[in-house]
Amino acid sequence: MEVTLPPLRSVATATFSDVLTAVDRAASPSDSLHLVANTLHAWGFGRVMVVLRDAALAPREIAIAGDRDPRFAPDALQALPGVVWRQRLPLLPPFARDGLFHLPGHDTWVAREFWAQAAAPRAPEGVWGPLDLLVGLVPGPGGDVLGTALLAEADPHLRPDRERPSEIHALLRHFGLCLTNARLTALADRRASRLQRLQEASTALARSLDGDEIVRELARQAARATDADGAVVIEPDLEASVLRTRTRVLHGTVRSGEPDRPMGDGVIADVARAGRAIRSHEVVRRGDVTVSEPWSPLAALDVMGEHTAECGLPGSVIAVPIMLGIRLLGVLAVHHAARERFTQEDEELVLTMAAQAATALANATRYAESERERRQTEALAEVARAVGSSLRPGDVLQLILRHARSLLNAEGAIIALRQDRWMQVVAAGGSARLLAGVHVPMTTSLLGRVATDGDVIVSNAPSDQAMPLLPTQHVVRVERCVLVPLGSGRESIGTIAVVDRERPFTDDDARVLKRLGDQVAVAIVNARLFDEVERATREWKLAFDTVTSALAVLDDARRIVRCNRRLAELAGRESVPALLGAVFPDVLWSGELATRVTEVVRTVTEAGGLFPRCGWRRATCRRRARAPAPRLDHPVDWR
Repeated sequence: MEVTLPPLRSVATATFSDVLTAVDRAASPSDSLHLVANTLHAWGFGRVMVVLRDAALAPREIAIAGDRDPRFAPDALQALPGVVWRQRLPLLPPFARDGLFHLPGHDTWVAREFWAQAAAPRAPEGVWGPLDLLVGLVPGPGGDVLGTALLAEADPHLRPDRERPSEIHALLRHFGLCLTNARLTALADRRASRLQRLQEASTALARSLDGDEIVRELARQAARATDADGAVVIEPDLEASVLRTRTRVLHGTVRSGEPDRPMGDGVIADVARAGRAIRSHEVVRRGDVTVSEPWSPLAALDVMGEHTAECGLPGSVIAVPIMLGIRLLGVLAVHHAARERFTQEDEELVLTMAAQAATALANATRYAESERERRQTEALAEVARAVGSSLRPGDVLQLILRHARSLLNAEGAIIALRQDRWMQVVAAGGSARLLAGVHVPMTTSLLGRVATDGDVIVSNAPSDQAMPLLPTQHVVRVERCVLVPLGSGRESIGTIAVVDRERPFTDDDARVLKRLGDQVAVAIVNARLFDEVERATREWKLAFDTVTSALAVLDDARRIVRCNRRLAELAGRESVPALLGAVFPDVLWSGELATRVTEVVRTVTEAGGLFPRCGWRRATCRRRARAPAPRLDHPVDWR
């Protein structure tokens, strides 16, 4: 920016100390620049140009004081590119005097280089010629050049070449110190601001344990901290060569729902493969030319996705990996429409935020895994409790199917048991409910293979398998499935399969289902044993109650705990419950015979076997006098 200032002759009357104080108190470096130009103009130069330059000596800001003499060409007082000054500086030392460079207009190189004219005649001693120049450099703290000052058309009465050189040199040096101090202050403020933003970003990232929310907050904070137009977090799949956009922020608005796209060879792919940050459109100095990397629509698509039509091509991009150790979690990229927008500090800031996000994502992943394990453990414990509370096979199987579908968030589930050379689907639920009762060959189905070999199969494309899930694919179309055996190895009793869901099944799903399958196998075996015991108990009860002889089961105290109806009839009781708890010998006998029967029962109980044969084989059972039952007179075999 060029600013022409009117001459301020009042500066000429100010002391040198007052001038330095005024430069110190200037509100901004721009004001200091204008004040320096005005001061030099007031010190006796008709035309003054002070230019602030960057590290490559390219002009950044210009201040001009005084009026150009129309008799001379304007070449000397132009803010020429940095490449010109990089060529000039090595040639100036021969003209150095009092910290400045006194360039006489009669010198051929000076006239050609600064005025583009032929050399002027040598002026008399002490007279300032029309092409004479005074060149000063604004020094930096490390000897670098912060700016240049050109002073021409000197007032012959002020004789600046004799009276002012040391003051001009001191003023430019003081101005350089002020610029350095202002730069350091601005750098400190900028770094403090970014540190504050970094702390806010760290707090925001640590506030959540949800991975998606962490990713969204990372994109928002990165765009805000770098003043970027937008930010995107992409999850590269190096094996499948696919880029999956997790979140995108454009002008402060979160966008979502972008389709996956091929990885290609763009900026994101380079960061993902190399694991290093890339800052595009860095200024590259090649000789005398400033070159920036070209930005093609294809490269823009790598960062912008489908939003190039809405936002245009980005001018600058920073892309950094989100690394946890050596594991790549994703790529964070920020972009801006302006070219050469981002600096090394911006890159370091984005790298730091990516490292913080990696830690937060790792914590969120561990938390999610612990929560998932907790839910699975609770669900399996609930299954175990439910299975233990019911031994009915039908109830147990349906309960297991419901929990299997719930644990894996699947649409259907199947339990098939081995039956000779067949697999019988004994229970099916959800989208597979039509398969209940189906018999499939064991040798030509995945159900049979899992039950026979004890393998665990995770298939997200059953059509690609050597054999189908079952030969009834035309009845129930299965797209994804996971199958585990009920039991272990060749001792498995069947197969449990969970089928169909939106996302593919994983090995973790198979592990959870295997834990459930182990409980299923135990539950089914227990249910079968319970069914067999219950059936045997029914047969035994039927035989016990229908036998024609009187039967009784006694405890250690010779009390009746179970008897049949025939014993109740012989004892003269109306029902079987009337005899329960009574002492067995006292029910049918009295006196000496009851004593002998008690002795027999005691001997059998203590001996733990049959009563030994004795001299008597038969006895007569007579009714006790107090018993209301009729007299019984029949033989009793004591063998």
